[in-house]
Amino acid sequence: MKAFPLFVLLLIVMCKAKSQSVDPYATHIMQGISNSKINNTNPYVTAGDRAYLIGTQDGKFPDMGDHVKGEMAGLWCPPFKLADGFWVSVTDKSTGKAMWLNADKFITYPYGNKFIYKLPFDGISIERFQFCPDGKTGTLVKYTVKYTGKAKRELKLSFNLKTDIRPVWFTDTVDVDFADKILSKPKDDYFLAKDSVKPWYLAMVSSVTANDQQLNSGTNLPYKTIGRGVSYTADYDFTLENNSTKSITFCIAGSENDQNAAILYSRNMLKHYNELLKEKINNYKKVISRAQITIPDAQLQDVYNWVKINTNWLIRSVQGTGTGLTAGYMEYPWWFGCDNTYALQGVLATGDFKLAKSTLGLLYNKSKAVNGNGRIVHEISTSGKVYNKGNTQETAHFIMCSGTYLKWTGDTAFIRKIYPSIKDGINWLLNTMDTNHNMFPEGYGIMEVTGLNAELIDVAVYTQQALKNAAEMAMIMGDKKTEEKYNSLANNLKVKINKDFWDEESLSYCDFYGTKQQALSTLDGALKQLKIRESNTRDKQQNERENFYKELQKKIGLMPDTSRGWLTNKNWVINTPMETGIAPHKTAIMALDKIRQENCGEYGPYLSAVEKKYMMTIATGVQAVAECQYGRIDSAMWYVKKIAATFNRVLPGSISEMMPDYGCFTQAWTNYGIDIPLVSYVFGISPDAVNHTVNIKPNLPSTWKNINIKNVQVGSNNLAIDVKTKGKKCTYTITQSKPKWKVLFKVNSRSSYCILNGQKVKLTDSGLVLFAKTNIVTVSL
Repeated sequence: MKAFPLFVLLLIVMCKAKSQSVDPYATHIMQGISNSKINNTNPYVTAGDRAYLIGTQDGKFPDMGDHVKGEMAGLWCPPFKLADGFWVSVTDKSTGKAMWLNADKFITYPYGNKFIYKLPFDGISIERFQFCPDGKTGTLVKYTVKYTGKAKRELKLSFNLKTDIRPVWFTDTVDVDFADKILSKPKDDYFLAKDSVKPWYLAMVSSVTANDQQLNSGTNLPYKTIGRGVSYTADYDFTLENNSTKSITFCIAGSENDQNAAILYSRNMLKHYNELLKEKINNYKKVISRAQITIPDAQLQDVYNWVKINTNWLIRSVQGTGTGLTAGYMEYPWWFGCDNTYALQGVLATGDFKLAKSTLGLLYNKSKAVNGNGRIVHEISTSGKVYNKGNTQETAHFIMCSGTYLKWTGDTAFIRKIYPSIKDGINWLLNTMDTNHNMFPEGYGIMEVTGLNAELIDVAVYTQQALKNAAEMAMIMGDKKTEEKYNSLANNLKVKINKDFWDEESLSYCDFYGTKQQALSTLDGALKQLKIRESNTRDKQQNERENFYKELQKKIGLMPDTSRGWLTNKNWVINTPMETGIAPHKTAIMALDKIRQENCGEYGPYLSAVEKKYMMTIATGVQAVAECQYGRIDSAMWYVKKIAATFNRVLPGSISEMMPDYGCFTQAWTNYGIDIPLVSYVFGISPDAVNHTVNIKPNLPSTWKNINIKNVQVGSNNLAIDVKTKGKKCTYTITQSKPKWKVLFKVNSRSSYCILNGQKVKLTDSGLVLFAKTNIVTVSL
């Protein structure tokens, strides 16, 4: 169910008057999505890059979250929190009847949220719209009172704010929430509060002068929230005439070190409400327009667009630390090496080069400052502190992702800057972390499983990809000796992975390579972790899982003490040789079929096919990419649609981290399983911006006939691909803004000839080389 807010209609009318046309594609998404089929107490986010607001879809702000227990909701302005939330009560002055507002309906828009309240007062309804302007350290909240009755009505609206000025997770005062104090007076036309120790300030202003202000009004709140904040209440009287509308807007803003700045920020945001909203809306129209697709599956098309929007929600900018893509709301609104090395590949495929560069730069800068040896950090709080200096996989994956950045952008200057650290990272992987010098680095990978701190499959595979990408960087840097060395190592490691990690008996790659004792230790860790996770949920399945691990312990105990590959947990990362395409074709097909038949649940691969309990969007997404690598696009789309099936489960317009409906309600790396299969494999776009080349090899699902993508950015070039099928003929129209660039086009055809721009041309295995601005290729199917 969808609804247009009034301000969007006005903006559309203004736009139409100017251009005489409205883009129906963007309009459809900008209409928003309601929670008509979702639990009203589920969380939501109102996202900005400097501030964000989390509450529940009934319009309330209960204590939520675990990282800072009960404190993850509310208004945040990293590196500190501003408020637990705000609550509004309405009183009919003629009867004295009062009520706290409780939303009957919630709507997510790309740029903000709306709450609709039905009041028990005849003819009166209230709407609340809120958004966090980008680049601003606060939020704007507008209440609109609508009256359809005839008799004059008098209402009192009471706005109640509870501050909670405290640090973000993992700071020097992580366990200290100092009391807040009020600095303003009841006669002031603003409210001002401060943390009693830290120089952090909150200011609030409104568009209407309050009739009364009450400080330390905690007893006015509908319920208590934890924290040591202070309360504030402002009362506003409204006279409602026949069929009238009244509105009031509030701005809550924060500042670090300057109380006058907090007041100024709040006033300026309130003053420029319309301009800031228009800017926010236009920004999301641009997000939707990048790498814009039209496909037969309307639901998947919507998911693709909302995933781009979700990605933009997760951009976080903190002064003194940087700007980058965070992991997820509400538990992980800070930066990760692992999450970003997946998510940034989707960001690049959908054209946000600026975000990719700033995020890679943030990870690089923090890693250099903390480690200084090429190792990439795992987790950075928005306090600027590093929590985990980095799992082994993240360094390899960062190098791999940097190579992907180079291919899409052609930004050799950035690569030149980080190239010394790239080489340091390779050295750290193959020397510091490879103590037995067998080319398999040791240490934790993506799956941080107790006891599984060995030579892991994902670490080995991504190290191989790191070497391959680092060799390409070395070539561009003119470092011939290093290029040759890395290429040789990459080739050798590919052979070793396929020899040492492949288990012919199981038709699967192994979890890790190591000794018998490491295998037994891993099983001990798996049993301990199983007991911790399921201590209160003992059931038949847990018994089966325990029995599997114990029987495997007995089996391994009888084996000779030799190093080999071990399949102990059947973790989802055993698909990484297929995801990266380094598995031989025959081997890959056997492994892919095995995973689909035995390792999958309702929404894709289990995180552990032994435990058969949890599924995540990243595991399903990686499996989709693995199927794409071997041309099995229908199988890939089966996984993509599993991700899409979890859309709207918790937050309208979003997909949860844990499938189908728990964990973070918005997660960055979900884009990997949507964007990469569609952009890189269905449309078949493989960039080489450094060499002014774009490789295109479309591979449509069997039921799709007509598809289109436009505004695809590769370096300074902008491309569009249109595919139309009619009968036994398929016509591809490829346009580019830089006609001197080379487009290498490959397509499957039953004929050895095609029609290129009206001329009969022979098709070859190497493909067609296209230089024109517009090229039309027709082939026989």
